[in-house]
Amino acid sequence: MKSEASSSTSIVLVGFQDQDNLGLRYLMSSVQQAGFDAQIVTYQSNPEPLVELALKESPPVIGFSLIFQYMAPDFSQVIQALRDAGVKAHITMGGHYPSFDHGEILRRIPGLDSVVRFEGEPTLVELMQKIELGEDWHKVRGIAYRDGEEVIATPLRPSVEDLDTLPWPNREDINYQVHDLPTASVLGSRGCPWDCTFCSIRPFYEAQEGPLRRLRRPEAIVEEMYSIHRERGVPVFLFQDDDFLAGGQRAREWACKISEGLVQKGVPGKLAFKISCRSDEIREDCMRQLMAGGLTHVYMGVENGDPQGLINMSKRIKPEQHLKAGDLLKELGLSFDFGFMVLDPYSTFEMVRNNINFLDTFVGDGWAVASFCRMLPYAGTPLKTKLEKEGRLLGTPFEPDYRFLDPKLDFFYDWMLETFHERNFTNRGLCHILKSMLFEARLRLTERPRFTDFDRSYVQHLTAICNGVAIYTLRTAIDYIEATPLSELESNQTFLKQLTRNELEEEQRLMENVIDFYWNVRQRLSAESKSAELQTVGAFESTWTHAETAASAAS
Repeated sequence: MKSEASSSTSIVLVGFQDQDNLGLRYLMSSVQQAGFDAQIVTYQSNPEPLVELALKESPPVIGFSLIFQYMAPDFSQVIQALRDAGVKAHITMGGHYPSFDHGEILRRIPGLDSVVRFEGEPTLVELMQKIELGEDWHKVRGIAYRDGEEVIATPLRPSVEDLDTLPWPNREDINYQVHDLPTASVLGSRGCPWDCTFCSIRPFYEAQEGPLRRLRRPEAIVEEMYSIHRERGVPVFLFQDDDFLAGGQRAREWACKISEGLVQKGVPGKLAFKISCRSDEIREDCMRQLMAGGLTHVYMGVENGDPQGLINMSKRIKPEQHLKAGDLLKELGLSFDFGFMVLDPYSTFEMVRNNINFLDTFVGDGWAVASFCRMLPYAGTPLKTKLEKEGRLLGTPFEPDYRFLDPKLDFFYDWMLETFHERNFTNRGLCHILKSMLFEARLRLTERPRFTDFDRSYVQHLTAICNGVAIYTLRTAIDYIEATPLSELESNQTFLKQLTRNELEEEQRLMENVIDFYWNVRQRLSAESKSAELQTVGAFESTWTHAETAASAAS
């Protein structure tokens, strides 16, 4: 495809590298299959390394993967630095936010030439072919661009009907062995049929009018996992499917065929995997079949524990179903974590209190960490559309915001964010570290040194203390704020400041116990000397839960 005058690199793809970033790697393998050279560069806010590379390699195309909406201004600065340095490449961008809000992106980032909208592999390949041949690229389906002051969006192309026609994501530059527990991401499907108000996944795939969920062939998934396990020494896999079990009986049969394929490969005990799903999709027979193939961890989209809150989210589920699913996973000995939004734009004090009580019932025993945030109106979500219609959408397009219906809940949220920021939203916080320890404590790999029964019990004990302290602090704050006039809350915050200090002091004491225990276990399991850095496993530093709550913390 490349002419003799082409540069050594046809495209530089720029994005975060957490959990392999399969989106970028599918793009990379697709353009390579079409005959182009490509490389991936990890996004960083300092533009100098990227500028230096672009000036040296002179790639015809630079593509940015924007995952987090609130990062758009940072990406804009990097793109402007490229232009200021004289980089002439065609700069394009893709991702959920640019797909939905391409006009805003193009208006606010003048150095950007185009946006690749929604599913990007065929679109990016055609765009590069046009640029390579010097042909007009403005009629490529599935892009947006500026024409003077106007933003033009071309008709969308159909979604990829058969996902197995796409080449496997390119992983050649990933050094899995630098991690204590090598972990790779894999994708078995794309899409989700559910229409939760806070989520843009269904609208993203619905835009191209294809099936709401497309499944790869189980045999192809097993072969990809087995290849990575055998050739790269990776024992743990994270399925990045939006909802691994969405689709009823058909989806469960599909999932079990993957498990059966892994059994036939002889890898159970040598290979383990994590899935994400809804609470009401967890069935004992299916879970046991998946465990036979290596299931070790489940991420549940719990999101809320109040009946009205779940209605507001269009979850079509009741709190009791969450509790039933949690009890089953505990009975099976599987670790789990979950997303949870203690506040949404329509919350009342009663709903918040119900959510706090739910957390106590659900994970007060310490089986999983109680982390929490508020709901945010991301681009493409039904929630954003609803708040716009109500005149309640605030903030900026890149950082949307809102106020609660009760002004005292705004006060509660501000206090909650300040009090639990490090605990809930940072890699050095208790939630991150305890999630990783719980994952490893119940990791189902026979060839890896294992936690003892005492280790598992003690990690659960530490987590129960962490949860209990946070739940007590939340309960005390919500009761005090509800009972106190707003004017008094604004003029005298002595009580709440003391409550915050107490929480942070308890967290610090608990952290010392957690770290001491971690190093004792690590030294016993690995017989290695005490490292200067606490290395966690299970990829929790880059889960979507952490990514979303980091955005909440930044707003």
